Amino acid sequence: MATRRFDAATEGMLAGPGTPPLPALLRPLLDWYQTRHLELMTERGFDDVRRAHNAVFIHVPAQGIRLTDLADAADQSKQAMGELVDDLVAKGYFEKIPDPTDGRAKLIVWAERGEEAHRATMEVFGHLEGELSELTEDFEGLKETLLAVVRALS
Repeated sequence: MATRRFDAATEGMLAGPGTPPLPALLRPLLDWYQTRHLELMTERGFDDVRRAHNAVFIHVPAQGIRLTDLADAADQSKQAMGELVDDLVAKGYFEKIPDPTDGRAKLIVWAERGEEAHRATMEVFGHLEGELSELTEDFEGLKETLLAVVRALS
């Protein structure tokens, strides 16, 4: 597993007295996860994606999505999301096709390379969870607790 140095704020929070608030614990975990994910994806031949592209990958459903809806789902401007989508279309991860319900609109749909990247990501996520489970005795318990909280909030 790759070692990771955290920023000064996180280092200070970990060294300080008391238990840090939950966001202070989740942020470095997410940062590690995203960084490690990209490292392993690079090893699998997907070396042309970057962290910002995750806003597209995680919000495009199997049936596709309009740019406006994608931007809303990712809480980004339409212009910023359009740039990310155009980049991923140029790299072969997504395609833009006419929306069958509105000829003026386009749907962003998965291309073959995008589907391959999705399958690789799911394998990488399994690997990352294996790495994390080596760090604590009750990683599955942690996941179950977080899942219960997320379900309760939804």
